[in-house]
Amino acid sequence: MDYNEEKFKEHIKAVVEASQSSDDTLEERPLSLKELKELAISMGMTEEEWNNLQMKAHEHLKAADDHLKARNFSEAIAEAEKATAINPYIKNGNAVLAKSYLMRWMETHSDEHRDKAEFHARQELKVDPRDQIAVMVLSTIDKKKRVLAGDASSKKRLFIILGVAIVLIVIGLFFFSLASSKEAASTQEEHNSAEYDRIKNELIEAEEDVASKWDMVQTAIDRRNSLIPDLISAINSSTEESIALKETISSLQEKIKNSEGEERFALENDLATSINEAKKLAKETGENKSVMSLMAQMEGSENRIAYQKKNYNEAVKHYNILVKKNTDKFPEYETKPYFSSK
Repeated sequence: MDYNEEKFKEHIKAVVEASQSSDDTLEERPLSLKELKELAISMGMTEEEWNNLQMKAHEHLKAADDHLKARNFSEAIAEAEKATAINPYIKNGNAVLAKSYLMRWMETHSDEHRDKAEFHARQELKVDPRDQIAVMVLSTIDKKKRVLAGDASSKKRLFIILGVAIVLIVIGLFFFSLASSKEAASTQEEHNSAEYDRIKNELIEAEEDVASKWDMVQTAIDRRNSLIPDLISAINSSTEESIALKETISSLQEKIKNSEGEERFALENDLATSINEAKKLAKETGENKSVMSLMAQMEGSENRIAYQKKNYNEAVKHYNILVKKNTDKFPEYETKPYFSSK
């Protein structure tokens, strides 16, 4: 049988959709990734073609993530769907789709985009219950739904008030003053409701802005961290000091993977301090030409981290001010920590 990539992707899509409609648990899908591979080979695909196809899936997902960061949400959705069409179980595929559909929903207010964002977020949580992107997507959708429900409630109250006013006018002049007083009271209530919804919308937008700015900080940190192996290699020394420093950097990177909030920020600051010590050792013991080039790259990446941290802290400041000003009305919102240097 001749191998046909598009035919294979359509077959995978049909298999996964059928399993999701009959059973909502990923663990009990009829076909695992291994079984999908066997299916592909039975359709005429070679081992090399399968591996190339999986690489293509990761390339699509990387492109989707880049589009998402650039706020090209439609392109992000298209690339992520190409990745999951090839490999429905690709890591973070559903998370990228969930966030992309969420951002499209914020632009279009389309129920279809909202429902797809919620669906893909729940699919991601089945694989990784602690996935922060999926949790953020579901939280944002829930909060926005409550805001929209509040808008519908306000309209209903307005219709009731108008109906009561008409009845009171028909009854006669005796009750006219009473109707006027009730209308004034209801107008104030409507104003208060609108103000409540406005503030809640501001809180939702500010919280989302903090999350977006943190993504940019993480991207800058990841770029710097990609240079750490080169920095370690540039240290031409095997003293106890250099060995201990290398172990400290490795240990801090492992701890950071499982930390959040203030604990994460403290560990990141400790890592930055250790990196500075490693840079000094590299300058003292390494080859001058290669070390100078590496130092220039490190400085550029650290400048990007500082810039993105500043943007993140400004977003946190705006959000925290809103939270503190409205803590009585919205106790569910809590302030967020600043990413401060030592």
